Amino acid sequence: MLDRPNPLGGLKVDGPPLDLRWSRQNYVGAFRVPYVHGLTIGELARMAKEAPGVLEISDEERAKGRLRVIPMRGWTRAMRWPDTGLKFIPTSGLIQDFEAVQGYPMTGLGSYFDPNPKVNFDLGFRTGVGPAHPFRGLSHRRVPLEALEKELAAIQPKLPGIRFQRITIPNTKTGRNGTGIYIQITDPEAWRPVELNFWMMKLACKFSPQNPFRPGPNRDVSGFLRHMGSQAFLDDIVARGAQVDVEKWLAQWREQARVYQEQSKRYWLYR
Repeated sequence: MLDRPNPLGGLKVDGPPLDLRWSRQNYVGAFRVPYVHGLTIGELARMAKEAPGVLEISDEERAKGRLRVIPMRGWTRAMRWPDTGLKFIPTSGLIQDFEAVQGYPMTGLGSYFDPNPKVNFDLGFRTGVGPAHPFRGLSHRRVPLEALEKELAAIQPKLPGIRFQRITIPNTKTGRNGTGIYIQITDPEAWRPVELNFWMMKLACKFSPQNPFRPGPNRDVSGFLRHMGSQAFLDDIVARGAQVDVEKWLAQWREQARVYQEQSKRYWLYR
């Protein structure tokens, strides 16, 4: 396989590791790694091939597998996508540029929404400001912007490397301006990409009259859990709602990420 850059660089590791049960037959994430794993796709393939338990396959299948990674030239771990000088090819309708690449791990979990009537899972958050800034702008379907702004200001000291700023974007299609809260990355080195999501989940419980994470006849949380990956955190927020101790979970995941990163260095192809 031909290797390619990790758009966020090769030094960021953040977020909960994927539980074993969700790595099985999971179209979202098959690898038992943190949400932001800090590897290139070639390095990830090497680890999955050589390290039992990262990819849920038998030892016999792993031994039979053949893998050859063609490394890149000129890429180093500290390089983010703009440093490569390469053209960004959109990966989806909402991820059209590097700004959205940075935003997706910040808000993609905290704004999870499934409109299927049989699932009806909605945390209330919207990303984007009008049609602009997908995953980098925030608003809430049921909460005034001023109230959301106040809540985000209260948690901002716990989120190093980012700042919240209200912005207004003209919408030429509707003729009405879109207003939201833009997430600005002020210090890429201090920035921890995934942590904002879990504060958003805590706020979702505070903003909702009923805990949105509790399963029910018309609410299925399994799709969300396949993305988020931690059954233990889900159980905690189901039980405690807006009283969930997010800082405790983030501290635990940071330590797990530190151990994972040390162990994953043996599969690095670049420094």
